[in-house]
Amino acid sequence: MKETTTYYETVIVGAGAAGLFCACALGYAGTAGRARAAGGAGAAGSAGAVILEKTGAAGTKLRLSGSGQCNLTHDGSIKDFISHYGENGRRIRGLLQKHSNIELCRFMEGLGVRLTSREDGKIFPASLNSREVKEALLAGIAAAGIRIRYQTPVTGIAYIAYAAEEQGGEDDAGCESGRRFVLETPAGPIGCHNLIVATGGCSYPRTGSDGQMLFVLARDLGLTVKSPRPALAPVYVENYRYGQLAGLSFRDATLTLSDAAGTRTFRGDLLFTHKNLSGPLILNNSRYLAPGASFTLNYLAPLGEPELIARMRQDFLGNSKSPQNYLSDELGLPRRFARQLVTDLAISESKVSQLGGGQQRALAAALTAASFTVSGLGSFSEAMVTSGGVSLDELQLPRMAAARYPGLYLIGEVVDIDGDTGGYNLQFAYSSARAAASDVNQNR
Repeated sequence: MKETTTYYETVIVGAGAAGLFCACALGYAGTAGRARAAGGAGAAGSAGAVILEKTGAAGTKLRLSGSGQCNLTHDGSIKDFISHYGENGRRIRGLLQKHSNIELCRFMEGLGVRLTSREDGKIFPASLNSREVKEALLAGIAAAGIRIRYQTPVTGIAYIAYAAEEQGGEDDAGCESGRRFVLETPAGPIGCHNLIVATGGCSYPRTGSDGQMLFVLARDLGLTVKSPRPALAPVYVENYRYGQLAGLSFRDATLTLSDAAGTRTFRGDLLFTHKNLSGPLILNNSRYLAPGASFTLNYLAPLGEPELIARMRQDFLGNSKSPQNYLSDELGLPRRFARQLVTDLAISESKVSQLGGGQQRALAAALTAASFTVSGLGSFSEAMVTSGGVSLDELQLPRMAAARYPGLYLIGEVVDIDGDTGGYNLQFAYSSARAAASDVNQNR
């Protein structure tokens, strides 16, 4: 007996942040379902849209965002967002301007979530609880008349295009245009007129975001996929010696990197952990770092090496302070860090007035141009997001529509966009989801 195919007008694959945003924006409430069975066994489905989720829960990764507080977006001009998405940021300029941070805030407030903005510009739910955001989105989906089918992974995709007149004026889903997608699932084939892929990347695979859909898209539809790699990941360096200083941080340190793209300097907060370098300065720029790459850190930025040497020569004359006390008292460095640094330089037993020119230069270099070589990046289980994914060349921006497959949309982290920490990734999830939903609604 031929296997029954259940049809929906729209299928969203993935119940993460992008998928939930998109379902809320689709607004199928009150829409007569045109889904029906094909191939032989009678009616099988009545909803205009459905979300297929491979795990048993929705929004799992959303619950983890912002350490459970859910940093939704950032305040300020949307024009300033572009630089926070690496080299591809300029390509989504129009998308972000059309569906901005202001629109996202109004959208969440419309769902009953009060928001608050911190001094650093990060915007959170006032409750500082990601569960509130998830529950509000689920309520919005329920109001839209869209259900989630859990434990329903998509293992294959077929695209079928044909002339509508060959089907008597409309296809099996009751849709006038001649296209449909058929999805392979353990529950049987599922067909749809519009397919929105929101399956995320490879980071935090325990949440179900394991990158399998990238393989399916490349294999079945021939989409170009940029190799996924961890992003917003801690960086491991050779001969790491700061394990005893875990938890110690620096405000507004700088990282300088010289590579084929030239010399670039980035600013941000730095954190020492037990095993690696982290903090926004490292996480945001891990996309540029690969094993073997070298970079320098300046713990006293914007003070540079020449200026520091000049200052030390003046301050050290007749000064009986120990180097560690001078670094802490005069330069404001953490005492534990100062103590380890002067020990490493073998100057801890001297007075600063006793340090020669070579020792002063070595100290200045260790503070303003500390050199590191990358031994590796944090794995996908440590990375917050994924760099890589479906190439932007495959998309018609800002619609987030696949250029070669009418009715196919790709949103969120499955696309080759990764943002900095600070709400930029959830902002892209919303902007891309809203763009896809708007296009589907316009063409319904």
